[in-house]
Amino acid sequence: MKGRLLSNEKLAKYTSWRVGGNADRLYIPYDRQDLCEFVAALAPAEPVLWIGLGSNLLVRDGGVRGTVINTKGRLKEMKLAGSGVVYVEAGVPCAHVARFCAEQGLIGAEFLAGIPGTMGGALKMNAGAFGGETWGIVKQVDMIDASGKVSQRYPVDFKVSYRSVKNFETEWFLSCCLQLQVGDTVESQQKIKGLLEHRNKTQPTNLPSCGSVFKNPPGNFAAKLIEQTGLKGFSIGGACVSEKHANFIVNTGDATAADIESLIAYVQKQVKEFQGVELQTEVCMVGEPGVGAEQIVAQQNPEQFGRVAVMMGGSAAERPVSLRSGAAVYEALKRKGVDAVAIDVTASPIDALAGIKVDRVFNIIHGRGGEDGVLQAVLQVMGIPYTGSGVMASALTMDKLRTKLCWQGYGLVTPPWHLLQDESDLDACIEKLGFPVIVKPAQEGSSIGMSKANSREELQKALEVALQFRCDVYAERWVTGKEYTVAVLNDVALPVIRLETPNAFYDYEAKYNATTTQYHCPSGLSEAQELFVGNLAVTASKVVGAKGWARVDVFIDAAGQYQLIEINTVPGMTDHSLVPMAAKQAGIGFDELVWRVLETSLG
Repeated sequence: MKGRLLSNEKLAKYTSWRVGGNADRLYIPYDRQDLCEFVAALAPAEPVLWIGLGSNLLVRDGGVRGTVINTKGRLKEMKLAGSGVVYVEAGVPCAHVARFCAEQGLIGAEFLAGIPGTMGGALKMNAGAFGGETWGIVKQVDMIDASGKVSQRYPVDFKVSYRSVKNFETEWFLSCCLQLQVGDTVESQQKIKGLLEHRNKTQPTNLPSCGSVFKNPPGNFAAKLIEQTGLKGFSIGGACVSEKHANFIVNTGDATAADIESLIAYVQKQVKEFQGVELQTEVCMVGEPGVGAEQIVAQQNPEQFGRVAVMMGGSAAERPVSLRSGAAVYEALKRKGVDAVAIDVTASPIDALAGIKVDRVFNIIHGRGGEDGVLQAVLQVMGIPYTGSGVMASALTMDKLRTKLCWQGYGLVTPPWHLLQDESDLDACIEKLGFPVIVKPAQEGSSIGMSKANSREELQKALEVALQFRCDVYAERWVTGKEYTVAVLNDVALPVIRLETPNAFYDYEAKYNATTTQYHCPSGLSEAQELFVGNLAVTASKVVGAKGWARVDVFIDAAGQYQLIEINTVPGMTDHSLVPMAAKQAGIGFDELVWRVLETSLG
């Protein structure tokens, strides 16, 4: 044989999803004649799988028994074969076919530019895009059987329907002739260009995928149904329903075939339950499951949580934000199939839970009463598991001053400060810190009660504002530089976000109401800086004992010094919030983020 025969070859590099186990044997033919001779030499009972670009194909983690034949770049002949007829071998990418036909002044094949596979795969499944279908332009095909014999077949010999071709179970496609119409080359090329631009805008072409996963049901669109079910961004392991196009499942970097197959099954289950429609896959799934693959779906079993109380509101100044966060979390849990109940806590958390049987709590009460260890202590005494940090870490991190002391004791840099109890402390503060400074209530969040001061008069007014919140007040030296925030999820830093606001600082208005605040994610930091800031945030959260999830705010001052500002152990989950933003950049959709936070209650 002139081709290459490889043993125990990993198939991940041959598939567009970049996943899959090994093939017992993989053959890359030299040309069509060599391929026919190789097939003829195989044992009659030898299992054979043909692949081209590996799109629309999921190879399971256990790999493929038998022989895999890869035609990519091998069966590559393409030529004019008569008036309006183009001969194409099975290994030619569909996009090349579209461009070749346009160059020859032939129209009708432009849609092939949107099919991410080879001509052989397009023939096998009647692939389509942008309203066109492969078999709508097929004149005849060449087939090869298990003995290596080649024969010509015609469209009438097959049962062709939407994304389906039957009556060739013991044969494979070698080539085809396409019947097209004479047209204008420039017009055809412009149409292809427009189709590709539309594809790039609407599909996640920057991440490994197989193309569309599900067939469109009659009179509807699979992507629309999946989006209506709230599954955009939902992920299992490294497999994620694309935020850009819901009918695409993307590999965010470390997906396994089991992740993808489990996510496909979960999407089908949820769409059936919530939309009443059974989605059918376009994907060809082959091979054997990997060890432990059956455990993936179990890991996403909502029944493991029991009944979950989403506790929100509270009586602190951050109540309005908490209610918005809580509503978003509650809806996400319901979309994930979790038995969730929303509880607005207006007074005692014990009273709020009276008469309600719950198995665990998703705590989304920001500020005092929810983030300061009080709720955590109540739940601990009641024996109810909850999300996030424990009693001690919550109490500590709610107090910005004591948090700064812990960081400083560990050797981490945080801006100098001065405690302000009344007007008699102002002069000492000015002597120590100078101007400008920022005045903060030590036990409030969301920048509530904070003011910037550039003079003694402004400092006095800022103190009066902060004292209204009945907690310790301090002034902190103003840091001139760039502001960043880092979400930490289970001791792993999510992508860093850089914040920009035209306001004096990133205050309550800038956080929750303004449309002028800019969020940069990617942050613009170098790879080394991004890694350093992420590690700094993880270290800062570990020093104070934070668990589950948190958000750490960092400044890089004009001298390049990294300075820790504060940490939040129950971060916001509104449409303006930063943790969901960072998670999205990491390929984690909102619903999956909520799920992962809820998982912190399992420990």
